[in-house]
Amino acid sequence: MRASYAGRCATGAARTPDHAHRHAPHGHAHDHGHTHPVAPTLRGTVLLGFAGGLVPSPSAVVVLVGAAAFGRAWFGLLLVAAFGAGLALTLTAAGVAVVRVGGGASRLLRRRPRWATGRAARLVRRVAPLGSACAVVVLGAGLVFRGAASALG
Repeated sequence: MRASYAGRCATGAARTPDHAHRHAPHGHAHDHGHTHPVAPTLRGTVLLGFAGGLVPSPSAVVVLVGAAAFGRAWFGLLLVAAFGAGLALTLTAAGVAVVRVGGGASRLLRRRPRWATGRAARLVRRVAPLGSACAVVVLGAGLVFRGAASALG
């Protein structure tokens, strides 16, 4: 019969690719190279926003083809560049806002730990994903109905 993984760790017989040494009981600690999630930084958020602005979109192709059809390809390129810059700035601003709000919320919850562990906090954590999903569905359905109404006259 095979010993469990916990039993093998206790006896020092466990060897895994990320732990090259035995786990025999001894008096000093080892750094196992475990990683922990890192909060998004302002620099990373700005870079992601600008990268998002560089992603080509189908709208840009339509604008370029339309501008070329009117004999103004340079104007189409200018519009696509402005669209990309606007998208990059919008994504960057949204990301910076999320990083700032997240950091402020973390500091607030560290100062008032009861807010994070109370009954109301558990309810909000359970209901928030469902509420936001319902909001997206309702807004999407509204846009579909509005588009259908304008298409049908």
